Amino acid sequence: MRIARTFWALVLLGITACDNSEELAEKAKAEAAAKAAAAERAADDAKAEAARQLRIADEKAAPARAEARATLQKSLGAADRTAMDLKERLAKLKGKAKANAEAASAEYDKRRVAAEHDLEGLNEARGPAWDTLKAQADKDVEALKSALDAFTKAVGH
Repeated sequence: MRIARTFWALVLLGITACDNSEELAEKAKAEAAAKAAAAERAADDAKAEAARQLRIADEKAAPARAEARATLQKSLGAADRTAMDLKERLAKLKGKAKANAEAASAEYDKRRVAAEHDLEGLNEARGPAWDTLKAQADKDVEALKSALDAFTKAVGH
């Protein structure tokens, strides 16, 4: 009888232990889920803060960027006026001078398209991408000016 009591006591302890291990496993799962949710919230908060900081930086840089776009637009406008004058003179040229001037005009047009594309990109770009595109736009405007100078020389202005 004593053995039977001991046996049943061990069975009851075993059942209780099983119940506790299931409860512990569920608790561990719940804690892991809570930690994962907290980590996800922290990541979302960090992303939101980074986006907010980027918006603030864009707002602060907006006037300078608008001025830079206006300066580029003025440069393109001045180059276009000069190119239109040169294209009118090009129509009056003959022979080898005309062929050279037409090649210079085509190069100018190619550079003008690249500069215009950059200017359009500057209207949409934000953050570090804007700075990168601005540097490229400056290079393209310089190339445009060089092409315009070559066009001017080819026409014999």
